[in-house]
Amino acid sequence: MRISLRIALYLLLVASLSAADKIDLPTDVRPIDRSQPGVSYADMLSRVTPAVVSVRLALEVGENDLRRLSMTNPINPKLVRHDPVTNKYLVPIALGSGVVIHPSGYILTNHHVVTAQGQVVSKVAMVQFADGRDLRGTILGSDSRTDVAVVKVDAVDLPYLRFGESDQLRVGDNVFAVGNPLDVGLSVTSGIVSGLSRSNLVLSAGRARGPDYQDFIQTSAPINPGNSGGALVDTFGRLVGMNTAVRSDGVGIGYAVPGNLARFVADSLIARGYVVRGYIGIDGEDVAFVEAVRLGAAKGQAARLTEVDEGAPAFKAGLKVGDLVTTVNGYGIAGWNDLRLVISGLKPGTEATFAILRDNKSQLVRVPILERPRGQ
Repeated sequence: MRISLRIALYLLLVASLSAADKIDLPTDVRPIDRSQPGVSYADMLSRVTPAVVSVRLALEVGENDLRRLSMTNPINPKLVRHDPVTNKYLVPIALGSGVVIHPSGYILTNHHVVTAQGQVVSKVAMVQFADGRDLRGTILGSDSRTDVAVVKVDAVDLPYLRFGESDQLRVGDNVFAVGNPLDVGLSVTSGIVSGLSRSNLVLSAGRARGPDYQDFIQTSAPINPGNSGGALVDTFGRLVGMNTAVRSDGVGIGYAVPGNLARFVADSLIARGYVVRGYIGIDGEDVAFVEAVRLGAAKGQAARLTEVDEGAPAFKAGLKVGDLVTTVNGYGIAGWNDLRLVISGLKPGTEATFAILRDNKSQLVRVPILERPRGQ
């Protein structure tokens, strides 16, 4: 009875409120002026996002194998696709992102997205586009040494991104990471370029260390599992990097393979299925700034040769242990990692000019470039 009386009194109080007692909360319905610099990047991103896809490494199995697989592994039936051509089923086993780099269906992604713990277990991927299309993809090739792979889908006139010039990036430039993090759907995060030419990194995704060739862009744009293989774009929507990993011991530190390196590897994978790298037969190390200046490197940057393989192109050209390499074809060498990357990108069958310091004297040495043996 008491409860009913309270309810009645409350309803009476509400009913007694007049229109004058109500207030209108203030609003501002003016349209967003996106023509003002820095206000919005929505128009640019609306052109970018259709070219970014979800990539799932998939096992291709028959009906009996699918049944056995379902008994021992948790499989989401909504993600399984039946291929009427082969009468087999595609079962996704890993999730990542990718970016279309050519309208005829070439897709850039990470090596670790299309392999299982670094092992090739399938040549098939399931590719989902922002418009909902699901296409079967073929893994043309992948390169563990740079963590780059290429997938091909049978389609034409696809939305795609153009590569920008990643060597022009500077710390502080605005960038956007686009992908499918944690399988929540196509998402965009923003940040800046926090660092360049990062190497010798310990990365996440179950890998003890990163790929052999490291020249990462460090970014504050959040990168999460599932973002790997997605696009890192500049404010013009150009592809300047491929989202790859976060530090296993840090928060908010993400890394992307630079666009120039990704393009070099993708070109080779598309043309040959593997990466052609330059080779001259050397090993080396970094040189401390003070020592480099003392030995004659004006900018304090160089790489010191610690090994020169007998009979290799470097040996035949006259390079020696202890030489300091300061430039290759006019490109300044900051250290050993830099020199390795430059040599790997040289075209076999050509010659390169190495500027070296030996006994505090400058020399130019012409070195013939061979193709690095596969597997080395």
